[in-house]
Amino acid sequence: MNVFIVGGQDAVSYRRRHAWRASSWEELGLQEDRPDDITSQEVKTLLLHLMHLSGQPATARPALELFIGDILTCTSVEPEGQDLYLCVTALLPSCGAGLPEAPILSMLGDDGDRAGFELLWHADRGCYIVVRKIALRKLTDERSVMDEILNTADLAQRCQRKITAR
Repeated sequence: MNVFIVGGQDAVSYRRRHAWRASSWEELGLQEDRPDDITSQEVKTLLLHLMHLSGQPATARPALELFIGDILTCTSVEPEGQDLYLCVTALLPSCGAGLPEAPILSMLGDDGDRAGFELLWHADRGCYIVVRKIALRKLTDERSVMDEILNTADLAQRCQRKITAR
């Protein structure tokens, strides 16, 4: 009798060669050979599905709106040059008369803290807006899309705390 202690992909390959069935969790592990990025169509499908679940009307270009705390986020897939980006916009609560961008940005810390987003003033709504664009090639799955939405809301909340602390 031969006993082999082999784990992971090697074990699954050995079992298949010898007509042994792998367990379901090992079969699912084989799906790690999928591409490392999510396609724009997969992101749009995810946004449409989430829009449907939240009762938002479906549109030709899906834009998912979510309230996370007191931050309203809007997420869509947008082209820029040759690439496609996940564009996440976060509207901060209204704060009356806004400061010019430069003082607000200086309150947020050094350039490393501000990398990857823009802080804009929405004059009609009287609030600041955080805009982030994340290249789709940097996203791997649906979870990473949701993580970026939550990261943007978190960033907007940090900006709001800095603005109200002035």
